[in-house]
Amino acid sequence: MSILSVVLIIVALGAGWAAGFYGYKRTLTQKALQFKERMTKVREIEEEMMEEAKKKSAKVLELAEEKAQKIEAQGLEKMEVIQNRLLAREEKMDEKLDKLEQEKVRLTEKQKEMDIAIQKQVEKISEVAKLSKEEAKQQLFDTVEKENQKDLVIFIEKLKTIKKEEADKEAAIIVSQALPRIAVASVDEFTTRTIDLPNEDFKGKLIWREGRNIGFLEKMTGVELIVDDTPLVVRISSFDSEKRYIAAVTLQKLIKDGRINPFYIEKIYNEVVADLQNLLIEKGKEALAMLNIPMMKPDLVKMIGQFYLRYSYGQNLRQHSIEVAKISEAIAAELWLDPALAKKAGLFHDIGKIIATTGESHAIVGAELLKKLGMDPAIINAAESHHYDVPISFPIAWVVAAADAISASRPGARFNTKELFIEKMWELEKLIYEIPGIDKVHIMQAGREIMVYVNPKEINDTGVEQLLKDIWQKIEDKLDYPGIIRVTGIRETKVIEFLR
Repeated sequence: MSILSVVLIIVALGAGWAAGFYGYKRTLTQKALQFKERMTKVREIEEEMMEEAKKKSAKVLELAEEKAQKIEAQGLEKMEVIQNRLLAREEKMDEKLDKLEQEKVRLTEKQKEMDIAIQKQVEKISEVAKLSKEEAKQQLFDTVEKENQKDLVIFIEKLKTIKKEEADKEAAIIVSQALPRIAVASVDEFTTRTIDLPNEDFKGKLIWREGRNIGFLEKMTGVELIVDDTPLVVRISSFDSEKRYIAAVTLQKLIKDGRINPFYIEKIYNEVVADLQNLLIEKGKEALAMLNIPMMKPDLVKMIGQFYLRYSYGQNLRQHSIEVAKISEAIAAELWLDPALAKKAGLFHDIGKIIATTGESHAIVGAELLKKLGMDPAIINAAESHHYDVPISFPIAWVVAAADAISASRPGARFNTKELFIEKMWELEKLIYEIPGIDKVHIMQAGREIMVYVNPKEINDTGVEQLLKDIWQKIEDKLDYPGIIRVTGIRETKVIEFLR
């Protein structure tokens, strides 16, 4: 192939490529122009839409402003109407008040006129009857009482019966709901305690030569040890429960140790006395835990623990106080009072027995102690008034007094000696016979129920009421008694005739 041919071929190829490139360029140019035209149209459409949106938003704002103006105008009209109504009502009320004030003045003047007229009539009647105002009033009362005495007595008895039945029913419900919530073990130890011995040989060791060991033990503990023919038993006798406890624990430790002589007796006795203080604190904490009461000052906890070895008429003071606290809490809950406060008041009501000496009132002494400790006034009043030595000022104190009576009157809770019982009943009977108009007195249920027969010639039906109040007042003033005493007055007239 010649060079010319090659050149021609190259030229032909270049011309073809140039023609193709020019055609492609022209196509791109056309497409660019078309795209530009389209973009121009899009911008025009957007501008038209923006203009239209602006016009619509302007119309919406105009409508909204018109509506707001209408609503505001309506609200102002309504407010004006309401104000007008209120003003009209206020004017009417002012008119009514003016009329009422005028009527009040008129009635006051009328009342004064009537009082003056009545006073003049009374003075005229007094002049005619020659009686003073008080004498005329008393004469009128006496006449009304005589004419309506029977109806009054029937009405009073009927009302008393109805109210008593309602009160008894309500009290029975409250007490029946309260009592099942408490459970305290009974106590059977009063003045003696029995200790079992391991064998007869130890009994001999306990007595020893000429009673040296037993005498020393009695001297140390302050109790009396009774060793009789009963096999393997020693009885500890003392009215002091704390001494009785110390002697019992000392003897039990001596029995466990097996050795017994004055040296060991003194050593173990001192250990028991030292352990007793810790025991009392533990018993105090235990009582607080049983009643779910927060911990208190150590001195107060120890005093509560001292209840453990104290007795009142044979009833253990610790168990009695816990029992009263539980009953008080239950009754207070039924009466919508503060159960926690009632529980504390029940626990502390007899705390004066720990520090009171012979002849002192444990209620007053206990109240003074609780005041020093900064206790709640309701707790203080419950302690000083649960035997009605002072007036009861708080509902909680009434609850505690009732709970104390329930605990003390529970069968088997307390005991009295025969002589003391007879003496108290004799004093009560003698006190009632001092009141004039009484024919016979029957005392039942250990003095908790009294039946009085009155002389019908000296005392009428209305007088029986006053007689019972006099009996109650005498018992309240001169005797110390637990719980509630029921007094029944009987007035009857018997006519007996013999027919032939």
